[in-house]
Order: sequence, then structure tokens, then C-alpha cells
Amino acid sequence: MALSKSKARVKIKELITEINYHNKHYHAYDDPKISDQEYDLMYSELKLLESKFPDLILENSPTQNVGAATSSGFKKIKHKIPMLSLNNASDQNDFIEFYEKLQTHTEDNIKLYAEPKFDGLAISIEYIDGELKSAVTRGDGNIGEDVISNIKTIKSLPLVLNSKKIPSIMTLRAEVYMLKKDFNNLNKKLKSLNEDTYANPRNVAAGSIRQLDHKIAAKRNLQIYFHGVADMDPNFAQETHSSYMNLLKKFGLPVSELNHSSSNLDNAIKYYKEIEKERENLPYEIDGVVFKVDNLKLQKKLGQTSKAPKWSIAYKFQSASKITKLIDVTFQVGRTGIITPVAELETLNIGGVKVSRASLHNMDEITKKDIQIGDYVLVKRAGDVIPDIVKTIITKRKNTKKILMPKHCPACGSIIKKIETQAQYRCINQNSCKPQIKQSIIHFASRKAMNIDGLGDSIINDLVELKKIFSYADIYTLRYNDLISLDRMGDLSTNNLLKSIEKSKNVTFDKFIYALGIKEVGETTAKMISSNFKSINKFFKTTNDDLEYIQDIGPIVSKNIIKFILDKKNIENIKNLLKYGVNIEYNLNEKLTNSKNESFVITGTFNNYTRDDLKELLAAKGLLVSNNISKKTSGLIVGDKPGSKYQKALDLKIKIILEKDLIKFLEEFH
Repeated sequence: MALSKSKARVKIKELITEINYHNKHYHAYDDPKISDQEYDLMYSELKLLESKFPDLILENSPTQNVGAATSSGFKKIKHKIPMLSLNNASDQNDFIEFYEKLQTHTEDNIKLYAEPKFDGLAISIEYIDGELKSAVTRGDGNIGEDVISNIKTIKSLPLVLNSKKIPSIMTLRAEVYMLKKDFNNLNKKLKSLNEDTYANPRNVAAGSIRQLDHKIAAKRNLQIYFHGVADMDPNFAQETHSSYMNLLKKFGLPVSELNHSSSNLDNAIKYYKEIEKERENLPYEIDGVVFKVDNLKLQKKLGQTSKAPKWSIAYKFQSASKITKLIDVTFQVGRTGIITPVAELETLNIGGVKVSRASLHNMDEITKKDIQIGDYVLVKRAGDVIPDIVKTIITKRKNTKKILMPKHCPACGSIIKKIETQAQYRCINQNSCKPQIKQSIIHFASRKAMNIDGLGDSIINDLVELKKIFSYADIYTLRYNDLISLDRMGDLSTNNLLKSIEKSKNVTFDKFIYALGIKEVGETTAKMISSNFKSINKFFKTTNDDLEYIQDIGPIVSKNIIKFILDKKNIENIKNLLKYGVNIEYNLNEKLTNSKNESFVITGTFNNYTRDDLKELLAAKGLLVSNNISKKTSGLIVGDKPGSKYQKALDLKIKIILEKDLIKFLEEFH
């Protein structure tokens, strides 16, 4: 039944509000809330309604605008030539319709130039007399943000063009992106610090370029590729888009090697399918193929709308989310004994990758999403991160059973206990539970701890399973014959590992404390402990009062430390480490406190920073980061959706620093 005009008016307003909300989170905050497929469906519905009722089109409709308004923090720059968006083809029929419409403008087969659609951040780059002068984000298409300082950190981007003949001016379109390997390494680092991981490389690339501190962007190893010319010195004018791309290559600018000229429709579709098939093997994320009319005169003839050119289209890949059946739930044990539920799925293929497991996070998440064994669920995969269950398909529910936390540890059979005030459960048998033993050894050997190069997860797993080691202290009892017998271990790798183990025996006190894996004792807390105790023996004799006197240590962390040193097995391991030759270097003269002895707590999620980024910014100013709010806390740095720490800070009348005020606040410290 067709909508009446009055109902269409209401529906259009609803869609505009919803789409503009998602536009803002995608373009301004780099925090997409829905999949591209869900967004495209809403957008298509809005376009359809507006085509039927053109008099109902509103000025704030996303069909009349591009992207979203910029957020604060950067200088605003007006684009000399607006940065338009692209129309989408969600399937082959859409693409064929696009091509046939083009074909009505000429009798010849239209030549298309195809480029992989990188999933990154759109940037307008300007070179004047061969020198990089400007880099501006898309913003709302008319006004973007000046991010030149961050763009200059991209190693593959020439700051000065090395060519004999150089245009006096070039305004180019480019995409900033991140390699999958760099994305995975970053998430591993965040996970090891018990911090939130990123959903996909696009979020990291976009968030990094929009950092107020360019040093953070520099560490992300971002990439860039050029895909368009908005303006060019007339002396270098070309007749085709492909000629412009070849010209940019000659100037030394990165242009995708996968770009392809298609002479007709069949050739274009064939290329699309080849790229889709190859997608998972690429070192970066792409979410489709952009097709452009190659002939520039025809481009001009076809023109554009206020939002998008009529001569180009983004042919999207199918969504990286699908529905499958939840067959069972298993439970994994982490380093500190935390029990994590994992969904065992009826195997499905998402974007060319077989998926049979997905994260369920914790029991509260299961309850919130009403997930049951036997349900059909929507599974979303982003990059190489373990997939998530987005939601349950309630309409397909039949013969399901509730998911219950087991009473005994699936690894060792010990009793599982719920952690007070948290949604987590823990196996308390830390000294005999194999997964906990393995994870504690992995943490102990990690780069930020004892830094034992070559002692990877698989070797540790084999050593524990073969009963060659039973704790991290046993690493220093390993001999040549223990290692050479392992799979994948040869003479060279065995000797190198033994050298690395020997080298690790000399360690600073703070790294030693961190390596022990005391619950909630991170690098900063470990440094504070090392600066307040003259020796490991003094640390053994500490009390709650001693600990809580130290900046960054509150009652919860203090309780965890006391519990750790009261465990006879932990003390035995430490004494064994010393007996086996581990030499602790005490930094008694190192001053880790700033002159004002100020300590800050972080809460919520941030648009432009990871928690690691924030810690580094504070550390650079000599400020401390604590995990807990107390009367000693100097300030609370607040992001979106802050937790209970925010209310506690208000109650204690502690200074609140919002993300938008952070840089100005830090400038007060010299």
C-alpha cells in the first residue's frame, strides 16, 4: 500500500533525523554506529520517497548535503572546489542501470576507469609549485578541517615533488588508510593493556588524522593514495581521468596499482568480481570499487547534483555481516582467570572468510542482547578482529535454551566465582589452571615486561603442555635439549632464544613488577611502586597503608597487591627468579612525580584518542595516570559515556576535563 503524502512527510523527517545522526558519527566523530548496508538501505528509502514527493524535500536532508559538519579543535577551511560524495550501487542491477543511463549520452561504448574503494578518510591535498601546502578533510563538503600537520607524518607522501616540470597548482583528492597488519598490531597492544580495541582500520585512520597532537598520528604508520584531480595548472591539462592518474604517478604520488580501464560493461563487471575475490588477500581494507567515466569532456557533459557527480558510482561489496545459527557456547579462561563466553556458530562465509566463532564478551552482554543457544543471530566481521554478534533474530527463535555460566572452570574444574560489582566471573585456581599459567607466562615474557624475544605463544603453549615449565620462573631453567625437541625449533632459533632468556635477566624494577602480572597493576603503577620501595624484599613487607599512601594506588589496587604477595606460590616464584640469576636494577634516584604531584584518571570513550594516547600525552607533561578516583585525584578526563567514576568525581568535587578542552588544559603544564 502506497504512503499518503502526510505519512510520507512524517517518514521523511524520521529518516532525515536518523541518517543525519549516523552521518555525524561517521564523518565528524569517526565512530559509525551501523553498517554501510544498513545506512544505504535507509538512504535509498529516503531518496525513493523524495522522488515521489519532491515538494517534501527539506534543506537539511542528507540527499542535499555531503558528510557532516566538522567538530571543534581544528582550523576550518573552505574548499575551493566542493568535495562531493558518491552515489552507491548496492548490487549488479544498480550498476547495470547506472551504465545504461550513461550509454544514452553517446553511441560509443563508455570507457570506465575503476579504482578500489579504500575504506579510509577522504582528504583534499593541494600542491603549489610542487610543495605540499594544504590538507583538508571533507567535512560537510564545503568546509573541512585543516589537518596538514598530521598529513605530513605520512611517510609515502612527498612534501616536495621531485620532477623537472611541475604544475604551479594542483588540488587533488586522496584517501588516507591503514594497513591491516598495523591495525591488528595496534589492537593487540590495546588488548594487552585491557583497553578498548578499534572496530576497523577506517576508524583508526580517520581518528589519527583528526588528532590534535600530530605525534600520535606519526606513530600509526598511515598510508595515502590519490584518486582524483579537482584542479590543475592548465599547462598540464589531460583529456582523460586515467591520464591524470598516470601524471600523478610520474610526480611520485601514490596511486593504486589495482586501478583498471574497462572498455565496456562486461569488462567492468568482470573486474569488480576479480577484486571482490581478491579482497581478503589485500594488505588493506576496501569496501567496493569506484567506477568513473574516463573521458573528461563526457564527465563535464553529464554534470553533477549538489551531492554527487553523475559520472561516477561506488559499487559496494556485500556487507560483512550475515545471519547464522548459534550452535553452542564455550567458555575461555584468561590470564587473570576471567571466564569469557564464546559463541560456536554454524560455519558461514563473510567476505570470503570462514567464520565459526564470535565474541559474546560477558553474561551482561548476553542478557542485554537476549542471546540463546539455538538462536539465529546477525554476525558482523570487521577486519581480522574476532566477529561480534550484533543481534538476535527473535522472529526465527524456536527450541532454544538459555546460556548459563558454568559453576566450575572448563579448564581445571575449580569453582568459578562472580566478581563483586562486575559482570565478570573468575576461576580462582590461578596456580594450577593451565590457561592462566600460559597467559601469565606470555605476559611475563612480553616486550613491555621481561622482553624475551623469540618466546612466542605457541612455544609457551608447547612447553606447558609437555610439562617442561609450570610457571614463569621456570623459563630460566630451560636448556638446549628442552627447546630443540619442540616443533619448529632448530639449532639457530634455540640458541637465539637461550641468548634472549639470558639477556632478560637484567631488568629494571618497574618492568619486573609489571611482568609479575598483578591484577590492575599496569606500567604506570609499576613505576610508582618501583620508585617507592628500595628492594623487592621491602615490597614483600608492604601494607595497605603503605600502598595507599602512594600516588596512583587506591584501595582496590592495594587489595590486589596485598593478595598477590600473601600468596606463597607467588613469593616462591619470585625467589626462584632471583635464585636463577634475575638481577633487578633499582632506580632509586628516578623521580616519577611532577612538582605538583598531580594525578589524573581517564573515563569514557574518546573521538580522537585511545587511552594509550592520553597516557602518553599526560606522561609527556610529567603528569601521572591513575585507575581509581580518590580525594588525591587532581582531575578526571572525560570522554563519551563515562562510567561511575564521573559521578564519584562530581561528588568529591574533582576537576572535570572534557576532550575538547584537553589540549588547552595541557598547555598549562610546561
